[in-house]
Amino acid sequence: MRIKERSGPSGAKERIDQDVRRARTEGPLQAPVCVDACPDYDLRAGCRRDCAKAPARLSSDPDRFPVEEKIAPLVFELKKLGVFFPCWSCEGHNDPSGKLWKLPRVWFYADSVVHLRLLSDAINELSVRGVLSTRWQVTVTFSDDANADTTFSLEPGADAHGVGLERLQSDIATISASLEAEFTRACEKLSPGGG
Repeated sequence: MRIKERSGPSGAKERIDQDVRRARTEGPLQAPVCVDACPDYDLRAGCRRDCAKAPARLSSDPDRFPVEEKIAPLVFELKKLGVFFPCWSCEGHNDPSGKLWKLPRVWFYADSVVHLRLLSDAINELSVRGVLSTRWQVTVTFSDDANADTTFSLEPGADAHGVGLERLQSDIATISASLEAEFTRACEKLSPGGG
């Protein structure tokens, strides 16, 4: 079967171009990234995903629930893109027997399906290049009745349980180091010359 371009509503291509332009103008965020007025921000060193204060600064409740250290770089880089709003994360955990129990993931809000596609394209590119130990994906995830906003997740795919936590956490580092550049390339591919 050939995938035929959908004849959508008038102006659909323009709206896609507009969302791509918005992704380019709203991100990457200029420093500081974690909080608007970071008391630890150093103009010379800049704002970095490996900052020791990032796990606390990225959390809405830093004393009780700082972002876990191994997932903090990915939360930082996702937020830095300017169009995603991280709201929960987990660095992944093994059970007492050493088997993978909880997958690493970052939950976030997004205002545009186009931005989700760009993120998915960026992550897929890393998989295609073979730099990740397993396929990662963007999914719709849990939203409770008290929160009407839809939540999305960046997480490993279904075959991740066979990979092991150490390799998944290595993927987190790889994605974090590559996300901004891959997201920018995804924007260029979707709307070449469009802004």
